[in-house]
Amino acid sequence: MTTDYIQKATIATPINHTPDANQLALALGESNADDRTFTTASYQDADGNLYAVCSTVAKPIFVQIAGQPLQAPEHAPDMDLAAATRSQALLQINGGIATPDVIAVILGGRLESAQDHIAALGLSRVPSTIE
Repeated sequence: MTTDYIQKATIATPINHTPDANQLALALGESNADDRTFTTASYQDADGNLYAVCSTVAKPIFVQIAGQPLQAPEHAPDMDLAAATRSQALLQINGGIATPDVIAVILGGRLESAQDHIAALGLSRVPSTIE
């Protein structure tokens, strides 16, 4: 079996950018449910800044379409294009660790570990407060 989805993208969105990032996911994604990609801030950096993280497979064209002017897709004609464009300006692909002023993306092979990507982004799970 072959697939067009040969890359893995792990994306760390600072919690204050999640509404705009969800609009970007809607613009770049393939479903009208992509506006619910980033929900819970389950990860943090060494300074305690919170991030919503998603890991998904992607097509090789991901970097190219992520850098092009955005358009509302057929599955979401009423999406917030301005919000998606604000989020797009924050994308940092394979550019280092997550910081509160960027949406950091690790892009690698489809079989790479999401946990390895998250570690490379400098993030760790927020400790649970449930005892």
